[in-house]
Amino acid sequence: GRLPLRAAGMEEAPDPGRPLPNPGTTFFHVFFKIASLLYFFTCTWWSTHFAIHFVGTIVLCAFDFWWTKNVSGRFMVGMRYWNMVDENNKEEWRFEHRDAEGMARVHPAESKIFWYALYGTPPAWFLLLFMELARFNLDYAMICGISLSMCSFNAYGYTKCSKDAQAAISTFATRTLLSSVVHALV
Repeated sequence: GRLPLRAAGMEEAPDPGRPLPNPGTTFFHVFFKIASLLYFFTCTWWSTHFAIHFVGTIVLCAFDFWWTKNVSGRFMVGMRYWNMVDENNKEEWRFEHRDAEGMARVHPAESKIFWYALYGTPPAWFLLLFMELARFNLDYAMICGISLSMCSFNAYGYTKCSKDAQAAISTFATRTLLSSVVHALV
C-alpha cells in the first residue's frame, strides 16, 4: 500500500548536499542501537546484578524497536508496517510505503543511515549471542537472543516494505513509460 505521510521539509526532491531533514529522528535511530550494544558490553563493569543487565539492555532494545518501527521508518525512508486482526480473528500484516513520487523525496543520506544501522545491528547481536553461547553463559545469551529477535524483526519488516516499494515503483515506471509511448504514437 501507499503511505500518505509527508516528512517535514520533504516537499521537493532532496539535495544530497543539504542537511538532513530529520536530524533528531536520525540521531535516535542510531543512538538506541548503539546504546543497547554499549550497555550490554559495559553493564558488568559497574554492576553485578544480572536483573539490572537484563532489564537495562532489553529496555534499550525495546526503545530501539519502537523508535525504528514507529518513527524513523516513516520519516527517514517513508515506510511502515503493522499487523491487524479482523473480526474473524484472522491476523493480517500490512507493509506500506510512499508512492513513487514520495519515495523520490527521501533524503539519500538519511536512507543510507537508516539501512546501514538497520542491517548492521542484527549481525552484532548474533556475534554476541554466539560468543555468549561459546562461553556457556546462557543468561547473557538469552539477552542477546531477545535483542537479536527484536532488531531482526524490524529488519524483516522494512525489507518486506522495501520489496513492495520496489515493485510499486517498477509498476509506476512501466505504466508511465507505456503511457508516454502510447501518447507519442497517437
